[in-house]
Formats: sequence, structure tokens, C-alpha cells
Amino acid sequence: MFSDENGRAGRETGWVEISAGLTSTLYILKQSGTGRWTNTLAGEVAGDFMFWPTGKHRFGWYLEPAFDYSFARGHEKSIGISFGLLIGLR
Repeated sequence: MFSDENGRAGRETGWVEISAGLTSTLYILKQSGTGRWTNTLAGEVAGDFMFWPTGKHRFGWYLEPAFDYSFARGHEKSIGISFGLLIGLR
């Protein structure tokens, strides 16, 4: 097990790294039309999957599914996924 600088815990298994995170977010929005400002508190749960095909951490890719939940009236929920290229720096 390891923990990164954001406090997320994870596990490294050779060429795959897995970690999970939980965070809160404050959205400050200005509504179009009325010009009113609203504050919304939300939470997010995300998992990180990092794949290093060579095992040497030079080049790889990541996949990050996430779920958001708003604590405001209506309790909006959203789900998303991010992916991209990893370039290891040494």
C-alpha cells in the first residue's frame, strides 16, 4: 500500500497502480438571466487505474472513473470517466 501527496491510498501491482480518492467541492455559480449567485457543496468519489506496459514507469496510460453528488436542492448526480497518457519523470 502507498499514499500520495493528496492522501489517496492505493496499491501497486507490478505494471498496474490502483488508488481511490474522496473529496468535497464548493461550486459558486452565477445564474444567467437573474444574475443571482448560488453556492453548492458537492462530493466526489474517484478511482485511479494507471497502466505501465513496460513496468519501468516511462510511458503508460490512466483511466479514472468518478461519481459526483450535489448536496444542494435536487441532489444532482453525475458520472464520468477520464483517460490519458502518462509520462514518467525521473
